[in-house]
Amino acid sequence: MSDQAAQQAPPPPPPVDPAALAKDQAQIDQAAQTTKDKLLDEPALAQKLAPTPDMQAIVVDVEKDLLAEIMKNLRENTITPQDAQEVAKEFLALLPMQDKHDLLTKLRNLSTENREVTGVYLKYAKPFEDEERKEKLHLMSEHIKNGAIEEALAVAKGDK
Repeated sequence: MSDQAAQQAPPPPPPVDPAALAKDQAQIDQAAQTTKDKLLDEPALAQKLAPTPDMQAIVVDVEKDLLAEIMKNLRENTITPQDAQEVAKEFLALLPMQDKHDLLTKLRNLSTENREVTGVYLKYAKPFEDEERKEKLHLMSEHIKNGAIEEALAVAKGDK
């Protein structure tokens, strides 16, 4: 490696203290639980996240994971506090999330502009897509059992 290439390479991130990460995670978990408790007490607030209690819980979990990722990046000095605030604001601007598909679409779009979101998006994308695939297969199976082959084909094509 040339001296010039060595000078241009970014310095490695500082080592992250496991105790500090554990403390951060405990604080994040507590904040998420407080949010979930508050949503139960304030239905109007809950509706600002998502229309159903199940989706509200998922949104809180996504927020928790995003916050953990942002804090990790701040500790590693890979983002600035201003960038961290901007990512958080951009995520909050996406609320409410109507359903899992809406959530994934918004996370995917946000992750194209903010690498901090990519890991969070990938964490939720696979299980949600697997769930959707299983639901389609079940629906297709039901249509086939009932002799509704055209309906099964429409589900397979994504028409229904």
